[in-house]
Amino acid sequence: MNKKNTFNYFKSLLISTLIIVFFSYYQINLEDLWFDELLTFSITNPNTSNIDTYNNLIEHENTPLIYFYILKFFFHFFGYDYQLLRIPNIFFNFFSLLVFFYILKLISKDRKFIFLSLILFSLNYFILSYAHEGRVYSFYCLVCLIYIQNYLTIIDENGNLNFFRIIKLFIFSVILINTFLFSFLIIGTIMFYEFFFKRKNLNYFKVNLILLVSIVISVYLNFDFYEKVFSFEAVSINNPEIDFYLFNFFFKQFFGSKIMGYIFFILFMYSLYSLVKKKIFDKKIIFLLLLIFLSYLVPIIYGYLFSPVLSDKYIFYVVPIIILIISFSINKINISKLKLSIIIFLIILSFSNQILKNIKQEIDKPEFTKILNILKNQNQSNNYVASFMDHRIPYFNSIVDNLIKQISIKNNLDLKNNENLKKYWVICYDPSNTYDYCLNKNILFNNKSITKNIITYQVVALLVEKK
Repeated sequence: MNKKNTFNYFKSLLISTLIIVFFSYYQINLEDLWFDELLTFSITNPNTSNIDTYNNLIEHENTPLIYFYILKFFFHFFGYDYQLLRIPNIFFNFFSLLVFFYILKLISKDRKFIFLSLILFSLNYFILSYAHEGRVYSFYCLVCLIYIQNYLTIIDENGNLNFFRIIKLFIFSVILINTFLFSFLIIGTIMFYEFFFKRKNLNYFKVNLILLVSIVISVYLNFDFYEKVFSFEAVSINNPEIDFYLFNFFFKQFFGSKIMGYIFFILFMYSLYSLVKKKIFDKKIIFLLLLIFLSYLVPIIYGYLFSPVLSDKYIFYVVPIIILIISFSINKINISKLKLSIIIFLIILSFSNQILKNIKQEIDKPEFTKILNILKNQNQSNNYVASFMDHRIPYFNSIVDNLIKQISIKNNLDLKNNENLKKYWVICYDPSNTYDYCLNKNILFNNKSITKNIITYQVVALLVEKK
């Protein structure tokens, strides 16, 4: 590799790094934590024993253990602060970009292809939006990209497996499986690819044996988790309707709006057409396309046969692959001016979309800080009880109170958790934003009268007096 190419790679990587780190950090705590983040924050309390952390995970979560113990370790060193919950995602995004760069170099060393791919990755709405959520998904994307990069290296070297590569594949397989349940789609795609596109030689059997052993060990170590997950039904997920198959496939969610989704979906369809027309049947490209295809197909079939399971964030890893495929096909355009125009158009479009999202500052998570500041400026009472919906699940009430206490301390709010007085506020978190549970079904209102209410998004404070 000559020095000029190295310098161009460095510039592309530097620019995209600055972009993704800036937008990952910018407005990271604009919104308060929503319910799943409250769970994450409560479970990863470093003052909780590892056994209690494990029991809480099995009881209340549907995500494997690794991410939560990483966060717990992070809080142990940097302090248990709700404003730090999303900070690790900045590092996850940075390393995801770095791994994505190495994946790109395995596909093509063309500098325009690498530059466009890195910029679109660093400006992608979906990737950046999940940096602002204290859940597993940014970490999940990183682990998936590491695993894909590792397997593409094996493909690139015609399946050559020395002892070091065997150990590395095994370790990454165990980590991947224990990061998120849908990572089995990547494992399954590799098995499918190995069976239909690789020669049945010794290395073929080695790869499949490693994958099978990884699955068996992971299931054995997390039997309690898998036993619970397979009996779980996601009530908020439905099977795709007809419009999903028409210019959708989550592209609207992946790229930030209907218009952005349509543009990138059309570009992706063009990319598939272009690759077939130009007979570009590179083994690595075939694997990546197969991974996208099976990542949609398998959950859709499972959903119709058993229970709906497909959600955009569950197949997070397809977003970088879609970006790669689009950039790769654009780079194959022979007309230089047309190619340059499309590259500039996509970069301006993605940058403008991200800027617009930041300017709009849309709030779709509970406004705890806002309502607590309102309570600070009234004189009816400075005592409260924290409640989740109907107040019937003690653990959920405690995770709401955990956040309220931290916000109160951080903002010097003189609020005390005390329901022994005649008059106090019930701060009720109702994710449905209807407040039906808080007003009509909350057990805290038995034999009490409501004298005042303050409403913000998904949170209501009700002043109660004992009769």
